Amino acid sequence: MERTPKGALDENTLANKKGVEALLIGAYSVLDGFIDGGGIFLGGWPSAGSNWVYGSVAGGDAHKGTDGGDQPDINPIERFESTPNNSYYNTKWSVVYEGVTRSNSVLKVMANATDISAADVTRITAEARFLRGHYHFEAKKMWNKVPYIDEKVTDFKVPNDKDIWPQIEADLKFAYDNLPEVMDAKGRVNKWAAAALYAKALLYQKKFAEAKAVFDLVYSTGKNAQGQKYALLAKFHGNFNAETENSTESVFAVQYSVNDGAPDAANGGWGEVLNFPYNSGPGGCCGFFQPSQDLVNSFQVDAVTGLPNPDNYNATEVKNDAGLASAQPFTPTTAPLDARLDWTVGRRGVPYLDHGKHPGDDWVRLQSYGGPYSPIKNVFTKAEKDKTGR
Repeated sequence: MERTPKGALDENTLANKKGVEALLIGAYSVLDGFIDGGGIFLGGWPSAGSNWVYGSVAGGDAHKGTDGGDQPDINPIERFESTPNNSYYNTKWSVVYEGVTRSNSVLKVMANATDISAADVTRITAEARFLRGHYHFEAKKMWNKVPYIDEKVTDFKVPNDKDIWPQIEADLKFAYDNLPEVMDAKGRVNKWAAAALYAKALLYQKKFAEAKAVFDLVYSTGKNAQGQKYALLAKFHGNFNAETENSTESVFAVQYSVNDGAPDAANGGWGEVLNFPYNSGPGGCCGFFQPSQDLVNSFQVDAVTGLPNPDNYNATEVKNDAGLASAQPFTPTTAPLDARLDWTVGRRGVPYLDHGKHPGDDWVRLQSYGGPYSPIKNVFTKAEKDKTGR
């Protein structure tokens, strides 16, 4: 005797506008790199949408932080000593290809729907192909030669012997050509967000002239999904403040939410949950993603011109409190620095958003391992927490 599984839907049930739109939201939901639902728990910090491990930590802007024994699989990535059996790679792979699978499911199921208008078919196809292109782009950046999976693939044994740039380009170009400028939700990709990622794919292939032509259009005429022309915000930190999210400076952003019924605030940026000051600092855990001295030094500027010195910024180090307990005296440097430093890096003796001055060692798990600094961009302000509960 066969029984229909409880809590499961077949494709026929979803082959309508409501079902297809729900599948599309599911494809968007993988953008944060975390999947938690239906008994599936996958992703998190190894696959965070920000790529903080594979970008800033591997690139030298930050250290893993905390101590050597916590999340040890990041250590060899930071040192360029990683091996293929590193669990972080498996998680990242699984999550990006889950995103590909969900994007393809939208296209496959929509092919059997009869209540979707031609205009909506084009728009949904463009959104799904953008997401598919994005997830393959993530895989391409990580491993170069990877399988390209579209909605027609039925055999899981797909070789990785070809360059998939042409397919990534085609997906993103289709999205650019077919998406409207204004969408019905802030977090949906629109024409200009697709254009920007398409141009980025061209840039990665060193197609500089083609990329510049598209970037110029994005710069001159691009709008966000709400129809607002792209423009810089008056304040640098506005890009990292929940009250000014999805602003004119945001081309495309992963959407987070809290207090929405998801267990453990699973939709609230789980991939970044480790990246807060330690101990009594905002968040109270866990001391990861500590900015490097190299990053801090790069904010030094010429006392006369106010301009940075990218060729020799490491000739002198910005003074820090390494080796000092919070009870010991310390005075921050008075040398000229780019003002954006203290909205990027938490350092002792300097106001940390509106939480008071950074106390130094008390907010750092192990200075001798991760250095004396704290991350700041992803940390909430006290005013935000008091007002929104985030």
